[in-house]
Amino acid sequence: MDEWEKFARLKQGLILMTRSMGHHSLHPFAGQSWSVPTDIYETDQNFVVHMELAGINPDSIRVVAEESRLTVSGERSYRLPHQVRRVHQLEIERGYFEKQISLPWPIDVAAAETEHHHGFLVIILPKRRRLASLPISFG
Repeated sequence: MDEWEKFARLKQGLILMTRSMGHHSLHPFAGQSWSVPTDIYETDQNFVVHMELAGINPDSIRVVAEESRLTVSGERSYRLPHQVRRVHQLEIERGYFEKQISLPWPIDVAAAETEHHHGFLVIILPKRRRLASLPISFG
């Protein structure tokens, strides 16, 4: 076994150790939230946000919509079986996450809707109509 292979094994062991302590990666910012894969679409009337949240209990997801910002947070966790002798690959992110999305247009928070199915969270955010002044002429 050469030095690089020893280093790779050491790194994999450290990753496993940090994950078992609740951290999701061996990274300078370890302990921070992981990034949820997200798609954002705009229609004439709405912003539509699709988030991949497989394996997360919908009751643990928090969605906060504000004037022109959306914040989604929650936690994904699962335990490895106790009888695991060796891990060969760990790619599934777990732990706390928080995603903040800035929108280019104010939204109608009261009319926002959410759906959760097949591991995807879909958030529909209606655009708020801009108020305009209309000149009134008396004649």
